[in-house]
Amino acid sequence: MDAISINNARLRFGETAALDGVSLSIPQNKCFGIVGESGSGKTTLMRAILGLQKLDQGDIRILGNPLVHSRAARKQRANFIQPIFQDPAASLSPRSRIRTLMNEVATVLKEPLATTDERLRVILNRLGLSQSVVDKYPHEISGGQARRVAIARALLMRPSILVADEPTAGLDVSVQGDLLNLLQDIRRSEKITLVVISHNLAIVRLIAENAIVMRAGKVVEGGDVGSLFRSPREAYTRELLAAWPSITQAGPPARLVDVQDHGELGL
Repeated sequence: MDAISINNARLRFGETAALDGVSLSIPQNKCFGIVGESGSGKTTLMRAILGLQKLDQGDIRILGNPLVHSRAARKQRANFIQPIFQDPAASLSPRSRIRTLMNEVATVLKEPLATTDERLRVILNRLGLSQSVVDKYPHEISGGQARRVAIARALLMRPSILVADEPTAGLDVSVQGDLLNLLQDIRRSEKITLVVISHNLAIVRLIAENAIVMRAGKVVEGGDVGSLFRSPREAYTRELLAAWPSITQAGPPARLVDVQDHGELGL
C-alpha cells in the first residue's frame, strides 16, 4: 500500500489548468520530491493532498483511504498526515504563546496534557530547541526556530506522512543543511513518509529517493532521483538541470553536513 496515490487529478482556475491529469504513487517510509518552477502546479498538488483544495476530477488516496472533504474527515486525516508550510510563522497565532498551539494537540488526540508535554520535551530536545521556546510568542523566535517549532507540532501529532513545502525557504545555507539532515534523521528513525515540494532541484537531489518534475500542471517525468538527474528524458528537465550545475553528478542521496561548504543548495 502506498502512502499517497493520485489518479488523473485535474483542477482548473478559470482558464488555467492548475493540475492536468496528474497521476503518481508515493511509497511509504521514503522521501519523495515534487519539483517545479513557480506556477508548475506543485503547491496546488500539495493542497489537494492535504484536502485543502478539492479536485475537479480524479482520485486521491492517503494510506489506501479515499480523501474525503468533510470536517470529520479532515480531523481524522490530521492524525496521520501533517504539513510543514513554507511560512511556518504565519501558521502560528501572533497573539498566543507557542505552548497554546502545542496544547491543542492533546485535545485533538484526546490524551492527557501531561502525556503530550512529556512527548513535546523529547521532540524539542531532538530538534535542538530550548524548552523555554514554548513560552515565547512567534515574533520572538527566528525563522529557523519557527520552522523547527512547526516540525515539532507536526511530530507531536504522531503522523505517518509529513508534507514539507519549500522547507528551506528563507533560511541561511548552513541552517538549510542542518534542517534537511534533521528531516532525514527523523524520517528514518520514525519511519515517516516525507514529501518535499521545492523549486530547488539541489534540495530534492540531495534528500529524496524518488521525484517527479512538474510543468504547467502536468508531470513531465519522474523516477529514481539518481537516474532522473543523471539521464533525464525530457528537454524541460534537462533545462532545469542546466540551471543547477552542482547537482548533475550521479549518485544516491547523501547526508548534507557539508552543504554550507559547497553551496549546493543554490542560494
